[in-house]
Amino acid sequence: MAASLRPALLLAVLLVAGCRSAAPAPERFGALNPRLGELLLVGFHGTTLEDNAALERLVCETRVAGVILFARNIVSAEQTARLTRDLSARARECTGRALLVAVDAEGGRVMRLGPDAGWTETPSHQDLGQAGDLAQTELEARRIGGMLRAAGINWNLAPVVDVGYNPANPVIVGVGRSFGANPTLVAAQARAYITGMHAAGVLTALKHFPGHGSSVEDSHAGFVDVTDTARPDVELVPYRLLLAEGLVDAVMTAHVYNRHLDAWVPATLSRPTIDGMLRRKLGWRGVVVSDDMRMGAIEQHYGAGDAAVLALRAGVDLILIADDRLPGDRSASAETLKTIRGAVRRGRLPAGRVDEALARVAALRSRLLTPAAEVR
Repeated sequence: MAASLRPALLLAVLLVAGCRSAAPAPERFGALNPRLGELLLVGFHGTTLEDNAALERLVCETRVAGVILFARNIVSAEQTARLTRDLSARARECTGRALLVAVDAEGGRVMRLGPDAGWTETPSHQDLGQAGDLAQTELEARRIGGMLRAAGINWNLAPVVDVGYNPANPVIVGVGRSFGANPTLVAAQARAYITGMHAAGVLTALKHFPGHGSSVEDSHAGFVDVTDTARPDVELVPYRLLLAEGLVDAVMTAHVYNRHLDAWVPATLSRPTIDGMLRRKLGWRGVVVSDDMRMGAIEQHYGAGDAAVLALRAGVDLILIADDRLPGDRSASAETLKTIRGAVRRGRLPAGRVDEALARVAALRSRLLTPAAEVR
């Protein structure tokens, strides 16, 4: 089915779902409404909280569950620690709860705390996989985790458990983000990496479910179809092994389309993939976080707001928006939240599904340790 037809089909799906679902009672919606921001993990602009009205609104009005840092937010270790300390303190003042402070710190090319801001270089997943020393992987992860903790970051969106069996893959294999082509060894490396992160007091996330290592295209840029390249018998092995061991904190989705799993939408938006495969078949009961909903695979074809509703319906608990800034000083998180709010009010997004997502996010938040940057 042509990708250009999917937006109209998506609207039809939403309308049909709305007809089948009952709108919540006013008091039920009233209780949920102030908490809907807790379904969002959002990236922002700026390096300080001071004089940053957009960031203040994000934390205190939208009341997001967490923020994610990028290179645009990071100047130095001291500045980053001050930023996260101020954000965490302000979130507690406004919401009464801890703030998830996330980052992509895989190592290698995907490492926001890099040499340009004063940190030492780190090996990539590929480097660690090729070395084949699990003790080294654990030590490197512990070292990276220590860097994150000192900077006030409590959640690392890593490790990547995509099995890199396609050498033509541009977004995982081509940039050194896979531990390797052997799924059992990928699982072993990821296990060591998670162990090291946990020793440093940092939460983790397996990514990108159900697998992005086979694609010949990049979902950052646009629609990605892995129907003819995906190998679930290989790509799901790390998830089966690690989920069974109870090591996993969260799972991040991939914006890849596989018609053998869902004939209509990519994995992030797919109930058969998230609720069916990940939750029911593999038994995962914790947080599922989306990949960035502003990536081309989603935003160009579905729109971030409607896609967020579909993702939540599919079983995703936390919607990632990497860049909150839209043209005309608009806020991507505010617009997404407005769409979510309308879907809940009209019954297109069941209140029970929202309760479930909020409970999972709260459970993840309860496992946070006090970041080193907050210790005075």
